[in-house]
Amino acid sequence: MRPAEPVGQYTVHSRFATTGLTCPPSVAAEIDRLARPYLAVDPGPPGPGHWQLSAGVTPSPGAVPEPVTALGEPTVEYAVDHAARRLFHLAPDGAAWACQSLLRATRAVHRSAAARDGMLFLHAGLVELNGLGVALVGGSRAGKTSFVMAAVLDGQGVMVCNDDVSLSADATGSGAIGAGWPRSVSVRLDTLDLLFGAERSQALQDRLTHPANATLPSLRASGVERHGTALIYPWEYAELLRTKVGQSARVDALVHLSLADAPEEAELATVPAHRRPALLDRHVLATPNKHLNIFGHEPDPDTLRRTRDALTALPTFRFRYVFRDVRREVDRLAAHLRARIPAA
Repeated sequence: MRPAEPVGQYTVHSRFATTGLTCPPSVAAEIDRLARPYLAVDPGPPGPGHWQLSAGVTPSPGAVPEPVTALGEPTVEYAVDHAARRLFHLAPDGAAWACQSLLRATRAVHRSAAARDGMLFLHAGLVELNGLGVALVGGSRAGKTSFVMAAVLDGQGVMVCNDDVSLSADATGSGAIGAGWPRSVSVRLDTLDLLFGAERSQALQDRLTHPANATLPSLRASGVERHGTALIYPWEYAELLRTKVGQSARVDALVHLSLADAPEEAELATVPAHRRPALLDRHVLATPNKHLNIFGHEPDPDTLRRTRDALTALPTFRFRYVFRDVRREVDRLAAHLRARIPAA
């Protein structure tokens, strides 16, 4: 990418790391918008010793190729100079992909630092529902994103994240705090149809700005994803659902979520304490990033153990729900939890 405007230097902060950005001002401004409320972007260089992520800059001589291919997207080409702690975005060309690429790399560096601090990464969404922080645990196609969207529609709740959350024991060691990260939300198209109706759903899809939405329809056409998906940035998500996106939340309960094929298969039950550890471990992510696990992420084992112990001590439930009834099922789960968990 060779932008017409000159590049500038910026600093990205989280509680875990500091990184630098070298890119055109318009790209930095868009990354700032995409990163909120999870990361802060400020003008000026970060100082020596921090990773510097660049677009529109010629790679240093020591940089080696590091391509990333995500399902349904064009390959993103990076060059990485580990000795100099520099990463360069090379392709695809254009400001939209430069923003997406640098944001992905920035997130990877900061999440790797969080992993080294002992944060546990869990395949789960996190939502504040009627004053309770609820971690919705489950693998792909468990219905997490659809449930979170229905839960926060029109400001009923606050989404912290929809699909993968980082967790740590709180200061007392008897509770847990969950944090989200700046990543796009992958939403089934039939979820948008269910929540908004087919006509409005299509109008909303036409306004989405993630560059991969131009190529994702190929997955539906090929049969890889029969429902079709769209990628929604957090700020678009907040506007679309007329809700707020939160940076973090206390976790009051874990709910292992799945989809039922018929109403008679729906289930809402308490998980006994002796079964919680194995059920939790099934959904712990082995690495903090889906791509770009190149920054070192070996955790502190004692901190990780304290977090795991705090999570398995929380009230834990199984909940199977019928997709078409998701809005009613949100109310059912909220009432069930409120009756069983003391008010904070």
